[in-house]
Amino acid sequence: MAKTPRKPLLETSALIVGYAMSRLDKAYLEAHSLKSWKEAFLQAGEALKVAPASIKNLRDEFDPAHGNARRGWKDRLMRDSRQRVMGQLCDVSDAALLELIDRVLAHDPEALKEVVTPLSKPAERIHNVAERLRTGRLAEAFFMAHSEKIANVPASMILDHRDLARGYDFGVRTRDGIAIEVKGMKQSKGGILFTDREWSEAKARRADYLLVVVGNIETNPIAKLFPDPTATIDAACKYQTTIAASWRATVAVA
Repeated sequence: MAKTPRKPLLETSALIVGYAMSRLDKAYLEAHSLKSWKEAFLQAGEALKVAPASIKNLRDEFDPAHGNARRGWKDRLMRDSRQRVMGQLCDVSDAALLELIDRVLAHDPEALKEVVTPLSKPAERIHNVAERLRTGRLAEAFFMAHSEKIANVPASMILDHRDLARGYDFGVRTRDGIAIEVKGMKQSKGGILFTDREWSEAKARRADYLLVVVGNIETNPIAKLFPDPTATIDAACKYQTTIAASWRATVAVA
């Protein structure tokens, strides 16, 4: 029986690494004790048997979706394979993503089975995750610049929790119970997505969970505040198979 070609798995592994480099930026270098991107490309290229220049190109492809200083391939339509990797990993924590990278570079069999192989298979529908992330980033920037007018919270009081995977984007100094989630739309009316963690936090916090929706984000941004969104807007739960991270430990009590 002929062996299954390794190319799709290697390509997907490289895509995952390129995505992590773009999203984590300098934190990727620090986590791997690397002094430069050249060194990072060489390390990943050697581990995956891929040209270092290809790793760099993959990082640059993901850059337009992230808030780093690089321009990346801004005017190039992101291919389905890139959208698939981003869509499945965008809600994975930084710590879990770094753990996954270490295991991908080490060709860990479990990582290949649970993450790389599923991501290498075409899906029936690929959502434009890059566009959603970009729209969200623009909305967050607009909110931070106009937080006092939108939510009666001065910019100096805003706490940035976007990298903490808490189910909301911002907190407020001296008001520990307040959580603020920001969503963006290209038009003045349209659909928005909540993660299960975000919706659960909204249900638990009720009036202390503030949803800010910024519409017309690329032309004439307009923001609207929705206190207690689980009580004031309708949302339907949909189920899908996705990549999720969990942390397993072995302990002894005697």
